[in-house]
Amino acid sequence: MTHWGKRKKSKNKREEKKLQIQKAFSESVSVEVIPALESYLVENNRILRVAAYCRVSTYEGSQAGSHELQVQHYKEMIENNPKWEFVGIYADEGVSGTSTRGRINFLRMVDDCYSGKIDLILTKSISRFARNTLDCLDTIRRLRLLRPPVGVFFESENLNTLESKNEFTLGVMSLVAQGESEQKSAAITWSIIERFKKGIPIIPTHNLLGFDKNEYGQVVVAEEEAEIIRYIYDSYLDGASPSEIACSLTNARIPTVIGNEIWKSSSILRILRNEKYCGDVLMQKTFTVDCFTHRKMHNTGQRPQYLLKDGIPAIISKEKWEKVQYLLKTRRYSSTQVTKPETGIFISRVKNGALKGFIHINPKWNKEEIKQVVEKFKDERKI
Repeated sequence: MTHWGKRKKSKNKREEKKLQIQKAFSESVSVEVIPALESYLVENNRILRVAAYCRVSTYEGSQAGSHELQVQHYKEMIENNPKWEFVGIYADEGVSGTSTRGRINFLRMVDDCYSGKIDLILTKSISRFARNTLDCLDTIRRLRLLRPPVGVFFESENLNTLESKNEFTLGVMSLVAQGESEQKSAAITWSIIERFKKGIPIIPTHNLLGFDKNEYGQVVVAEEEAEIIRYIYDSYLDGASPSEIACSLTNARIPTVIGNEIWKSSSILRILRNEKYCGDVLMQKTFTVDCFTHRKMHNTGQRPQYLLKDGIPAIISKEKWEKVQYLLKTRRYSSTQVTKPETGIFISRVKNGALKGFIHINPKWNKEEIKQVVEKFKDERKI
């Protein structure tokens, strides 16, 4: 068939359809109407169970005010609507919107949707709901597939996810929110690197044994904890292994920096390798691979590092720290002389801090030498 023949055939089909429609309207055709089930008709007029989701990404004062305003706004908005039943407010404070992981109340809200407790979710904007396009659209589509479907209403954008016409707009706006998050992450990373280049470290001390911060935010030595650090370094130099040091601290009922009762050899090794105890600060030991997954990697040369010497007060001398690093690399313990003719063995006591009165244990002591230590303590108690 030629090109003109195909066009003529297509034109004839269009004419046939026109005649069919004209005939249907001109003639009275009997069509039986099967009504929708009453349960589905009532569904559209039923009272909706409505919840609201609020999120702020920091604990700063201004953000805390924003969070409280969101909570009160949606509580009042839902309770004042006679067609809505207030389910509750789901709020996450101090968390990022780049991933649903870690957003406990967001995940709890989604679970409640699956349990049939919620029909509609109100939220301020797409960026408050999720900054990750994949997470945002995936959550919305999963909620929409429930029976009955659960909708999300974004107040700032005036979008209801149950309206199919909003799918494209929602996708575009989610991409914009994701782009904003990526730009913000890049800006923060740039700012941190610039601080490092200028020798301005970021040192959280809440999980750094031996250090604290004063009222001006400066890093200072916490003397009682510093004695534990000195004990760890001295014990290692005297020949004790990390696991033996961990056992001695556990037996002495000395809590870890986060309050655990049991010490691990891995914790001891981290302390022995931490350059901050000799006053230096190595910056960018880790880096974030993805601003959405927040996955971090140890920096083994992939990114530049910045070393600030004598940046904070030292607990251990540099000579002692370097000697420990050498022993860690060679996996050999100190061969320090531990015997003296007048006493049989050398005993070093901890003089201050939480371990005051304890002695540095040398794993090379034999049974006879341990017996001498016990006898020496007995003699001291008699005096």
